[in-house]
Amino acid sequence: MPRSAPDTGQATSQDNVELVRDVHLAVLRGDLESIISVSHPDVEYHAATQQALEGESGVFLGHDGVARWLRELHDLYEDLTSEIIELRDLGQQVLVVFVVRARGTGSGITLEQTLAQVVTVRQGQVIEVREYFSREEALEAAGRA
Repeated sequence: MPRSAPDTGQATSQDNVELVRDVHLAVLRGDLESIISVSHPDVEYHAATQQALEGESGVFLGHDGVARWLRELHDLYEDLTSEIIELRDLGQQVLVVFVVRARGTGSGITLEQTLAQVVTVRQGQVIEVREYFSREEALEAAGRA
């Protein structure tokens, strides 16, 4: 009988890609519990729009920050959908490129925006998410351009 490799507790790159896909879907559902369960307590979320408007003060920090960001996202938009265009293993990071579509709550203004994120995962936990307005910008930031 062949012996299996010992379980080292280390997530594989494919595990990281699947984790990022699952988190992406949890965001659309507004499922904070699922997001928090795989996020480090000191997780940092650098949302592209907030960074463009507020600089470093636009960073969402920790579980409370992620909860605030998710609440604000779902308060601002209804009919929120997202289509993942690319999920790419970058080692301890995952590139996700997606098109988000939504309608502004109250205003009815429609949004269609392509965004890219570089998600850092360590030991099965999301440590940091950095969001960009283009795939090229995200790859450059990750040192993969």
